[in-house]
Amino acid sequence: MELRHLQSFMVVATELSFTRAALRLHIAQPPLSQRIRELEEELGVKLFERSTRKVTLTVAGRVFLDGIQPMFRQLDGAVEACRKAGRGETGSLRLGYTGRASHVRLPGLVRDCRRLHGNIALDIQGPLPTGELRLKLLDGTLDAALCFLPLEGRNIASHEFMLSEFSIALADTHPLAAKADLAIADLAHEPFIAYPSGKGFHLRDAMNAICLGAGFMPRVVRETEASQTLLCLVAAGTGVAIIPRDIESFNMEGLVFRPLPADAPKLQHGIAWLDTNQNPALGHLLALCGVRSAIR
Repeated sequence: MELRHLQSFMVVATELSFTRAALRLHIAQPPLSQRIRELEEELGVKLFERSTRKVTLTVAGRVFLDGIQPMFRQLDGAVEACRKAGRGETGSLRLGYTGRASHVRLPGLVRDCRRLHGNIALDIQGPLPTGELRLKLLDGTLDAALCFLPLEGRNIASHEFMLSEFSIALADTHPLAAKADLAIADLAHEPFIAYPSGKGFHLRDAMNAICLGAGFMPRVVRETEASQTLLCLVAAGTGVAIIPRDIESFNMEGLVFRPLPADAPKLQHGIAWLDTNQNPALGHLLALCGVRSAIR
């Protein structure tokens, strides 16, 4: 018994006319009649009463129709669900994010995704360091990441949202805290509290670049991934730090902040993904970020 036999039976049973059923199925009437005969022979029962004036279902035909209709409704549902998944209208999306810089964009992005694509289940992971987000993108455990840029790696694509400025953080008891026009060069002999070094740790790379531009390499005495811990160490007088200006809003006591010059390097923040990712839902997320034709 083939699907074409069952489909042919369903259409004839609905139309109660071989002529109209053949038109709906886009086949000639003789092949349609042959399919019904083959089905009747396989079942061993007569499904239709035929005359020159009308076609009616037999008792067996009615029972068979009632039995297969739920199967076809389920099949139609599966076909529609398949098409929606292929268009990215359903499914799941794994989105990672880094620390405080992502907080500007993440809430609105999640809200818009749920409003416009409510059938996509969002799995939000974070906050995580940018280096860890990079690894998760590369090993396929994330579809996209809100993170610092640029992000190196095979097939990693990205789109910038914003530029983050930096500032100097010092304990309010530090001798340099009273200096209003503090320059980077003034920190040349100071111990630094810093974010970790290594591939993907853009905050450390940015700090090094800023200091090298002033003629020295910072002497790092403590490292931490957590911004709050870093600020605590600075407030305790362990060292000074160069931080993204947005973490000044932690409002931690015992600290003062001094802005860097307007021409100082800035840190990119945006969204990254693999351009080989075949998750159809990813395209909808990227479109919300203003990215077009992002997936191969």
